[in-house]
Amino acid sequence: MKPFCIPAVISPRVLFTVCLLALISGCGGSINADYSQLDLIDVSGTVTLDGQPLPGATVAFEASDGTFSSGVTDEGGHFNLMFNTEKSGCLTGDKTVRIKVGGDLENPDEESEGENEQGRQVGSQIVIPAQYNKKSTLEVTVDADHRSFEFDLKSNP
Repeated sequence: MKPFCIPAVISPRVLFTVCLLALISGCGGSINADYSQLDLIDVSGTVTLDGQPLPGATVAFEASDGTFSSGVTDEGGHFNLMFNTEKSGCLTGDKTVRIKVGGDLENPDEESEGENEQGRQVGSQIVIPAQYNKKSTLEVTVDADHRSFEFDLKSNP
């Protein structure tokens, strides 16, 4: 009986096919995450700019370790935070709040094309000072007694 040998050189076509099959077999399943161990709180609120509702703004509650929950304001300036794309809520604790119209909240320290020299965000004729986003001074504590927040931003603080 002849022993089985693996060729020293695998053709690219065979390698591609094996990789493709591995990818396909891993797709289609859903993640059944267990959120019960997390201390998630449903968080909502309102954002206004100079007393007027601020629609289309992304609101992020960021922890000191960089994790965050975020949501987008509706036409009335109301938001609900999402822990991820499937689960609503926010972890409890102290948070820095960042509010932006457009742009990338995941990298708040990076320069944005939508900011002018003063650090104010410019987008769709809306100017939000950096103290509410990139250099945010907004801080809150999320817990069972603190789950609804109102932010009245000023365009000229």
